[in-house]
Amino acid sequence: MRQPLIWVAVALLLVGAVLLVADVGASGLWIAVITVGIALVAIESRRRRQGQHHA
Repeated sequence: MRQPLIWVAVALLLVGAVLLVADVGASGLWIAVITVGIALVAIESRRRRQGQHHA
């Protein structure tokens, strides 16, 4: 399995959603967690597109 970033992103998004629903911590914390998850998905998506062009 060569998708560790996707799994980390999914975990971050789920943790961020749980923090939001449970109202745990400062809002900046769960916004940051969700933002990092989205960034990881974008990075992985970009890597896949570049990998297809170089294959």
